Amino acid sequence: MAFPTLDQLPDLLRPAVERAATDIQAALDALDDDARVQWPRVFAASAFVREWCVRHPQDIAAMLADRRPEIDPQAEQADFERALRRYRNQVMVRIAWQEIADLVTPQDTVGALSDLADECLQQAVSWHEKAMQRRHGQPRLRDGSSAHFAVIALGKLGGRELNYSSDVDVIFAYTGLGESDGEKPLANEQYFVRLGQRVVSCLNDRSEHGFVFRVDLRLRPFGEQSPVAHSLASLEEYYEAHGREWERYAWVKARAVAGHRDTAEQLIKTLQPFVYRRYLDFGSIAALRDMKAQIDEQVRKRGHEQDIKLGWGGIREVEFVVQVFQLVRGGAEPGLRSNSLMQAMAAVKKLGLHPAEDVDALREAYWFLRRVENCWQAQRDQQSHVLPDNEEPRLALACALGYDSWQALDARLQRDRAVVHAQFAALFAHHNDDESVGESWRAWWRGDFDTAPAEFGVRQLGEMRDKAERWFKRDEDRDAFGELLGLIVPHLEEAETTERVLAILEALIGRANYVTLLVDNAVARRELIQLCQRSPWLAQEMRLYPAVLAELLDPIRLYAPDERAVLRQRLRDNLDSLPADDIEARMDVIRRTRHATMLRIAAADVAAALPIMRVSDRLSELAEEILDAAMGEAVAQMRQRYPDLGEPNFAVIAYGKLGGLELSYTSDLDVVFVYDGGSDDLPLDPQVFYTRLAQKLIHFLATPTGAGTAYEIDTRLRPSGQSGLLVTSIQGLASYQREKAWTWEHQALIRARAVVGSEALRQQFEDLRREVLATRRERLKLLGDVRDMREKMRESLAPRDGSFHPKQSPGGMVDIEFLSQFAVLAHASSLPQVRWYTDVIRILEQLAQLELIDTADAEHLAEAYRQLRSITHQQFLTGQTQTTLLQAFEPEKTVALVERLQARLS
Repeated sequence: MAFPTLDQLPDLLRPAVERAATDIQAALDALDDDARVQWPRVFAASAFVREWCVRHPQDIAAMLADRRPEIDPQAEQADFERALRRYRNQVMVRIAWQEIADLVTPQDTVGALSDLADECLQQAVSWHEKAMQRRHGQPRLRDGSSAHFAVIALGKLGGRELNYSSDVDVIFAYTGLGESDGEKPLANEQYFVRLGQRVVSCLNDRSEHGFVFRVDLRLRPFGEQSPVAHSLASLEEYYEAHGREWERYAWVKARAVAGHRDTAEQLIKTLQPFVYRRYLDFGSIAALRDMKAQIDEQVRKRGHEQDIKLGWGGIREVEFVVQVFQLVRGGAEPGLRSNSLMQAMAAVKKLGLHPAEDVDALREAYWFLRRVENCWQAQRDQQSHVLPDNEEPRLALACALGYDSWQALDARLQRDRAVVHAQFAALFAHHNDDESVGESWRAWWRGDFDTAPAEFGVRQLGEMRDKAERWFKRDEDRDAFGELLGLIVPHLEEAETTERVLAILEALIGRANYVTLLVDNAVARRELIQLCQRSPWLAQEMRLYPAVLAELLDPIRLYAPDERAVLRQRLRDNLDSLPADDIEARMDVIRRTRHATMLRIAAADVAAALPIMRVSDRLSELAEEILDAAMGEAVAQMRQRYPDLGEPNFAVIAYGKLGGLELSYTSDLDVVFVYDGGSDDLPLDPQVFYTRLAQKLIHFLATPTGAGTAYEIDTRLRPSGQSGLLVTSIQGLASYQREKAWTWEHQALIRARAVVGSEALRQQFEDLRREVLATRRERLKLLGDVRDMREKMRESLAPRDGSFHPKQSPGGMVDIEFLSQFAVLAHASSLPQVRWYTDVIRILEQLAQLELIDTADAEHLAEAYRQLRSITHQQFLTGQTQTTLLQAFEPEKTVALVERLQARLS
């Protein structure tokens, strides 16, 4: 892995690293060659490591060589606990350094962290046991034999999979009742409770030297309401009488870590029948599903969708996938009884319980998530699983993981999380396990009307049954549809979701192949209900275009839309598989690709798996690939008539939302067609030829077929608008833009991009765009033109009732767009860099970088713009009211800021 030098670090991270390096330059210069290469990246990625090195420059070499500080077990308590903290901090720094410098695997890191926790727990137990014995003597059982204290780790520590800033989940146990034999004897229950409290305090308490580990005892019987330590007998009795499913899950990870190991091992062995039932326990699936639902609800309430531990496609979902096999089959398969997730995963694969390729993908995703988790927590030695929103910690995390940008890291994260969630969703899909309801339903469907359960909504379903009777030709298809209703209806709860799902099912009457798809696939049924619950638009798409239901079969793909290159190849392969002269089939392929891909983008959107900017990127990429494919089809049709036709000198210029990379789900494509006929050897006049080519392209995209339409095409932004020619020569466009175009047309040109067609012509257009935008303009007149156009738009498009419209009202998106466009037109002649970008966000960033506006103002406008775009997306997708979505938005601030910046820029 390449390591950045100090000068190569991101600008946002470099200053803190430079300050630290200045303070300890001599210590850094004394490092070996490898460490001197590593420290800039390590310091940039972890403030915890950097600050420790600044405080302890004399210890850096020892830390790297793993020469650990001494801990004197005979020291006084204050000295012992200080030494334990110094020890912990130095080892933690080394672990973080090695992780960030990519010297170890994630497996090595979690193992080293677990070993450190084991060691610190044992040190604390040993020191405080001796202190207790000096004061109270040796605890003994009633038969006079020694009583022992044991620490059992659960959770990540139990599995030797501890993360960087993790709590340690433990249970304190002791062998039994009795009394200590010292001068101040204590009953064993008092003795071991006090010992446990002292151990917790030793590790938990924060001093000027920090803490050791946060000890979490809440997994003990009866939680925080019970003593911190329990006898073996009381623990056995509790789990036999009161043990719950989540406690079985917790004890899968149990491991003896400190104190009297034999006592801990005895307890773990005794509880094996509680954890692993002798029979195949499929009830565990429902129990884990319920646990995950509760976790998901907590995540949603806290707004922590980007929690890589508990959130969608997170670490906990990996654990659930593996542990459900352990809980269901561990009683029958000893190989599954392991506290190590990796060993259990290997057993699942070896036993053939889960597809081998899925296990491998799950393992790879898990270790990447763990590495992200560790590097994120190592930034400041803080426990957090919610990934950062701010740029600096995002950059630091990307740096730690060897990525050039947050976007690159996030793309990998989203892909891996989609892999995890797909497997989790498939494994935990709901099934109709109420056979009495199933039989009652089947009887009603076949005509026994007295058996219809009331909650099924008999009237509406009766109408669907009558319709199915008419439309399905085969009895088995009609019965399959009835089976599908019986599988889905009992899982419908909310009225709106029920209405949406039933509308889709009604649309499937007579379409036996889609009925079979859903009857045979529980995962698809679950995703259908979930998407209908989340979005009325998705429900409508599935109703109008049932072919997209096939996307529900593979949640990996459903929640991870294809990267552009994959989308392009799939589209090309699908078209190549069809006869060249089957135009309608080829049109349908393009439409189905568009509908299916858009469904997947929207599914990821409503699941919070894609942020707003990436949603628009994906929608824009989809449109460009569809345009490119349609262009290829249009050219192929022209070539059938003119076999000697070469490569057309023709291009499609995207304006508006597509040009600005801000496409929404229902956007038309604003385009202008240009050509350069000067060098073409064409069979017709260039104007005639390229007009026909453009017409074929529009026809291919906009004509309705059985698969719907691809896109509506809007060409009104061409020179002279609707009265102008459909296609324009690049020379004619240049003349128009230089001599006749209105200010608003130059504003539109800012967002224009050549997206499809001849590379040479696309470059010609970009050169023209930059030239026109760089024309020197009288700023006050320009400002007047921009304001006049803004007022005209507001008068015709803004709501008359005084309500706030995210796009057209004062303080809305158009205000921000017009400000950015004014800035470009006003300053491009002297600062040509402002012409580079077509999207509002990057234009604002460029204005700040060029110091035309303050960084804080640019960030405010960019955030407001993103927020408003997100609101419009969510309103469209989820049907939420605008009032609800706009509660936190303050348009007055944006209005005032836009007015102030207009004055400054003019």
